[in-house]
Amino acid sequence: MFAKAALVLAALELAGCAVIRSPAAPPELSHALSAIRAAEREGAGADRRSAMHLALAKSELAQARRRLSVGDKEGARWLLRRAEVDAELSTLMVREAGLRDAAGRTLDEASTLAGRAE
Repeated sequence: MFAKAALVLAALELAGCAVIRSPAAPPELSHALSAIRAAEREGAGADRRSAMHLALAKSELAQARRRLSVGDKEGARWLLRRAEVDAELSTLMVREAGLRDAAGRTLDEASTLAGRAE
């Protein structure tokens, strides 16, 4: 009888722990964080346009975390998707700026070579 009561109490205790445990973060959170880190690695903070989108992504991430803290999971997921897209846009913008610089240098070198050939 005592063993059954102890077993029931143990089961109730485990069930209570499962209920109190906080819900798992949505997968969009890790996607947004990864995209923001990638933009930072690419140097998005150095280019004015890409820095603006990176700052927007970080702001959306902060808003999403606040929504998660009050239980608004759907609102948070929407903001996290926006943060991911803004961070990816930031990465693409900084890459584009680098490619434009490289293209300009290549054109300058081609002009120099063409001038020597004449």
